[in-house]
Amino acid sequence: MAEPSSSGIEPSVAPLGYAAAMSELEDLLADLEDDALDIDLLATKVERASELIRFCRSRINAARVQVDRIVADLENLPDEPATDSAAAVDEADDDRSDEGEP
Repeated sequence: MAEPSSSGIEPSVAPLGYAAAMSELEDLLADLEDDALDIDLLATKVERASELIRFCRSRINAARVQVDRIVADLENLPDEPATDSAAAVDEADDDRSDEGEP
């Protein structure tokens, strides 16, 4: 088996994208479920599936961290001052409520 890189991903998997890795994993699963699978290939296919699973999990975790960071950045934005159009709407509402009240 290839040595994992510093990211923990085997070099043979790293160039793949998530969709390609999932597709290959689905193909491997179909092979593993086939009763006619050559027993000499079983360990190799299980090992490859393990590499792909680790790769997909790392991509999911990286995406989760990125999304969490983006959401946190949005939550930390200061309240923006009212724009001219928003202020005009507020003023119009105030004028209407003043007219209807004694």
